[in-house]
Amino acid sequence: MFGSKSKGLFFDLAGDTALMARTTGMTAPFVIEELREVPIGDPAEVAETVRTFAGVRGNGYATACCGVYPNGRLVSRLAIESRKLRDEGYLAQHVADTLKIDPAAHTLVPVSLAEGADLASLKTPQKEILMCGAPSTELVALQNRLLEYGLFPERLEIGTIATIGGLMGQLRMAEGKAPLLLLEIGVESTSVLVLTRDGVDITRSVAFGINSMIPLVQKELALKDEESARKLFFSNSFDFTGMGPQLTKRLLRELQASIGFYEVQTGQSINQLCCTLLPSKVGWLQRTLADVLGMKVHAVDTAAWLASMGITTAAGVQLNDLPPVWTSLMCLMGEYKGTTNEAAA
Repeated sequence: MFGSKSKGLFFDLAGDTALMARTTGMTAPFVIEELREVPIGDPAEVAETVRTFAGVRGNGYATACCGVYPNGRLVSRLAIESRKLRDEGYLAQHVADTLKIDPAAHTLVPVSLAEGADLASLKTPQKEILMCGAPSTELVALQNRLLEYGLFPERLEIGTIATIGGLMGQLRMAEGKAPLLLLEIGVESTSVLVLTRDGVDITRSVAFGINSMIPLVQKELALKDEESARKLFFSNSFDFTGMGPQLTKRLLRELQASIGFYEVQTGQSINQLCCTLLPSKVGWLQRTLADVLGMKVHAVDTAAWLASMGITTAAGVQLNDLPPVWTSLMCLMGEYKGTTNEAAA
């Protein structure tokens, strides 16, 4: 029923495309044997592709580490009264009051800002934490969807959290102290995070996503309807670079406000940007945002970074020229060690 566990499979499901990596194991050290991008359409066709790629016979399931992105995912800084953490019901009520969600309807995990560690393992009381989670119904629906794709999630992670861990690991490897602006530009909204080598400094959501750009494309190019604009936007047949600042004007306004506040409060300049989840055909969007914000696109020697964790590649697998959309899958493979407990206080 299940594929051989002598191999590893990592599967990152975001938007209309899934990314896969077949490896020689699930825990480092291992070798990346092959990478594959899979359009998400008919579940039966996706399952056939997955099984062929993973070497699973018949209608069996490929065991995998899966990264998913629930629409209602939550990655939020939260100020707490650490002395009340042991009080029954304190954290749930605090989450309900502060984040305006129903904790009973969510699967939630509070972790430290610097390490992503369980709060109970920390020796130093925390003034702020990172609350991570998603609506439970969304997680169940995504699990069922993965099963339809011929996958059995040996590990299911919210991809955003794995990405945070991976990017912080990259910042530590580079030994730089400059903050990094991480944007997850989705269909309806954009998650905005500021990361440093020591922790997560900003988490917020902006009600502006890809769908907000489509009417502007229609208007600017005088197209007959939004569907025509959408097809052109994702077709890779038109250079939107020159139009980029106009299409992202609202998002840029929000970003500039957050960046300005952060820089005034901390005295640190944010000079690098990373946009994950963007389809390869709209990779120009990351370059446009970086140019307007006066930042550089976050760059890392992916092969060297993975090698530092015992992850290498087979002949023919190239990592350093991958589009930004692959960042989250690469981050899903690693295991990250944080800073000291005291740094999280």
